[in-house]
Amino acid sequence: MRQLTEHLYAETAYDWANVGAAVTDLGLVLIDCPVRPSDSQHWQKDIRALSPKGFKYLIGTDYHGDHTTGSAFVGDVTFIAPQRVYEEISRTAGKHPFAKALFVNTLRDQGHTKEADQIEAAVVPAPQICFEESMILHLPPLTFEIRRLGGHSPACSVVYVPEENVLFSGDVVMDSPTPGMRDANVRQWLAALDWVEKLNPSRIVPGHGELCGVEVVRKLRNYLQDMGGVMEKIVRAGRSMEEAIKDPAFDRFFWADATKGAFWTQERKETFRKGLETVYKEAKAAMAG
Repeated sequence: MRQLTEHLYAETAYDWANVGAAVTDLGLVLIDCPVRPSDSQHWQKDIRALSPKGFKYLIGTDYHGDHTTGSAFVGDVTFIAPQRVYEEISRTAGKHPFAKALFVNTLRDQGHTKEADQIEAAVVPAPQICFEESMILHLPPLTFEIRRLGGHSPACSVVYVPEENVLFSGDVVMDSPTPGMRDANVRQWLAALDWVEKLNPSRIVPGHGELCGVEVVRKLRNYLQDMGGVMEKIVRAGRSMEEAIKDPAFDRFFWADATKGAFWTQERKETFRKGLETVYKEAKAAMAG
């Protein structure tokens, strides 16, 4: 666990998404939570030691499984998230099968059968407090400005703590060789990155990767714009979507950690393919408009 400021903490070493925490006079605020039950127990133990007042709120930044699944293993906390998270979790009565399948099958490939079974059986709770675009929590001595920016997904949100000038960016910012784009809106994502760069926080806790500054915002923007530029040329050449997603020009944009097993690698390939379909459709629409 890394202490960022007097009141803020983060952990980037767990499998899947990064997590954060804040110490306030009214209790602890968690920002996302680890997927694996063992990681969740470790995280909760470390965080509980920071305050005798216990957990006050859990803020979820997305409906993707790496940001919601672990909430099943955090008890006695008020869950805050975008309304889109509520809708997605409620749609499957908390079973969240597609989101959980990635972790269940990857952990089984790695021999972590017990944890895979725990995740598969878990019921992901729906958030009790939701917002459409933004909300503010005043928990002395901190303020939590929560804003849905979208881009990576329709629900993707950030949490800014102005007193510390720290941004918990969720997956709006990530230092990943292949950002997931399955349900992305690239134009919206680029606008979200512009917003973060203009905010200019002193530290960013990204959704994935190490603690960073706005240099990673620029790196991700370059990736998205570069990919979009390649796709625009392909669309202008009149090629179909099926032809486009098979073009070797996109090979340099993809990487998957094969050590995580066959299911993980295949799922990353499928997510990348879906992302290319998204980029193709956006390029096609831009030309038509």
